[in-house]
Amino acid sequence: MTGTLKRRISRLLLSGLVATALSLGATTSFAQDDQAPDEVWVEESSHQGIDPNAPLRFSSLSKLAEKLSPSVVNIIVSYGQSDEIERLLGKGEWSGGPTSMAQGTGFIIHPDGYILTNNHVVESASAIKIKLLDKTEYAARVVGMDPDTDVALLKIDTERKLPAIALGDSDRVKVGEHVLAIGNPLGLSHTVTTGIVSALGRRDLGIDNDAYAEFIQTDASINPGNSGGPLIGLSGEVIGMNTAINRNGQGIGFAIPINMVKKLLPHLANHGYVVRSWLGIRVQELDKKLAATFGLDKPTGALVTEVVNNSPAAKGGVKAGDVILEFDGAPLKSSDKLPWLASTAGAGKTVDVKLLRGKKQMKLDIKLEKLPDQDHPNIPSFDASNASAPKSAEFGVSVKALTDSLARQLGASSTDGVVVTNVGSQSAAHGAGLRQRDVITEVGEDKVTDSKEFDKAIKAFERGDVVRLKVVRGGRVVYIAVTR
Repeated sequence: MTGTLKRRISRLLLSGLVATALSLGATTSFAQDDQAPDEVWVEESSHQGIDPNAPLRFSSLSKLAEKLSPSVVNIIVSYGQSDEIERLLGKGEWSGGPTSMAQGTGFIIHPDGYILTNNHVVESASAIKIKLLDKTEYAARVVGMDPDTDVALLKIDTERKLPAIALGDSDRVKVGEHVLAIGNPLGLSHTVTTGIVSALGRRDLGIDNDAYAEFIQTDASINPGNSGGPLIGLSGEVIGMNTAINRNGQGIGFAIPINMVKKLLPHLANHGYVVRSWLGIRVQELDKKLAATFGLDKPTGALVTEVVNNSPAAKGGVKAGDVILEFDGAPLKSSDKLPWLASTAGAGKTVDVKLLRGKKQMKLDIKLEKLPDQDHPNIPSFDASNASAPKSAEFGVSVKALTDSLARQLGASSTDGVVVTNVGSQSAAHGAGLRQRDVITEVGEDKVTDSKEFDKAIKAFERGDVVRLKVVRGGRVVYIAVTR
């Protein structure tokens, strides 16, 4: 996660928010194709975890981890082949396809297959595979994403109901509470770590979504690959989404508060992006001395330094020098909270703004508007037939006969076999681990030496059959099982 933080904060304070939008197309949005439930997450009113008033035992933690681990998924992301890789392989020798992969974590928030993760986990993906605790694998699609808060909503299609984990109330979290983190650090599936909530409301961390979030800090061990995984309270409910670590320290990890995520989920599920409202002011923090000059006994509120012409704030009567004390009924302990409140209140909504002007308190009614010129997130679009070369029917694989030079380059002992030139990003073969430059020497019991023999051998299997492939990869033989 690299920073354009100063630019983002500047834009955020001026507009009252940072916003995103999306041009919906046939292959870019799945929110239009699927009817999302009224709420795409489950929320339990009664605690299903550990009694917070009972003595904490290691057996209690292990039972909680055992119960919740099936709701956590491993996310395997493929990225499209770059021009540099094409050059190294030799132009014309290979058709385009996935050549690099990364892993992250997600968690199931609805039995119908909705999964929550970080935006940076799936950004620019050419294919996304979800692996459950029971080793079942599914192709996933992006329902919606919000780069500015680093939140993404995924969907997998399955007839069975999936084990969803409940989303809790992060506003009730206290420093010192015990928490669990479950994820896939460094690809180590379903790793469970435990710790406490070290601090709340952390800001200014230098990461992309820092301008919005007030992070939960934890000392539960979090490493690369944990991104997008749940931070879980002893109640058994998610209180945050693990998203960042301090690489210069140990035991310093950060999670996005889950209440913040719940505010965004209806937008992501129904629109594919977040439709943010706009206030149109620039504010600054008050220190104790500056607050005293406005007649305040403590530094609370947001000091308005600029009002954008013709903005909702200007139309509603806000002036530079006002100190906003409350926004839509929410007291402002500091100016940091205002951009989030203003951006998520809703375009078209009229909000009450309590402010201090000339040491006198007053209230204004301000009708918020939709942020003009919103940015467009780049929703990944997946097409299983994305390669120009023809593929074996219903198998998603392109092959060609080996030449002497290719055999030497790929570590094959002879020209017996076919080389994989492309694997469809959504195909079962790709999900099973077949890759470009693999040499297939046998399909089931049949040896194959050209594409015709390969196609014939594949077609001998019925749909749903498991096909065993004998593959030479890097000079070594491996076997791969693929469901036709």
